[in-house]
Amino acid sequence: MTHLSTKTLTMLGITAFLLIFIEATFFGNGSIMFAIIGAFFMYVSIRRKRKWLFWLGVIFLGIALLSMWSLRLVIIGVLLYLLWKLRKGEEFHISVSKQPAEQANSFIQNKLFSFQGTPIESYEWQDVHIQSLAGDLLIDVTQTVLPKGASLISVRQGFGKVKVLVPYEIPVRLHYSTFIGDAHCFGQTYPRIWNDTIAVRNGYENAEDSSAELIITVSTLFGNVEVIRQ
Repeated sequence: MTHLSTKTLTMLGITAFLLIFIEATFFGNGSIMFAIIGAFFMYVSIRRKRKWLFWLGVIFLGIALLSMWSLRLVIIGVLLYLLWKLRKGEEFHISVSKQPAEQANSFIQNKLFSFQGTPIESYEWQDVHIQSLAGDLLIDVTQTVLPKGASLISVRQGFGKVKVLVPYEIPVRLHYSTFIGDAHCFGQTYPRIWNDTIAVRNGYENAEDSSAELIITVSTLFGNVEVIRQ
């Protein structure tokens, strides 16, 4: 079964928004109101868990689809993508290399769009507080020594993936909230999280002698988080 990743859904959503915006701005198609109302109903249905609102939103989007060429292009694009995936029979992966630090006192910067990572070589630990609109973030805690007490990684991001590599001996607490996203933590998978928060604790059963712990808080609009021990 072909599964659309969160990143793919994000790109489809951005593309659909741009096409609808172009049609409404330059061609004056009033049917955009049906699309907005439909999207609003679907959003409320996810928040309130009201199935009838979801289908009402589908009806409004269907009306918009009949009169907006931009939505038709999106549907055609999705169908062509699914056919391509089914024919190819393999996943498409994009790897993002690590980038060196820009400043000595902060190895990860607040940027609107970014593909960042901690240094490849050993480095001195600093708590991470990052905000960005979109991008991929890689934090490798195995290349540093955490100080005594709680160390913090805090990420607020609109779109993208956050990956954290942690050593085996450090207990970890993860708090992840998202509108639409996936989580892969310590060998467990939490697929397609809809407007929800998950909390995971790992490594505390053998942490009596440990004087350090890592607290990870991630908040995204569309994205996913991955926490791996190595």
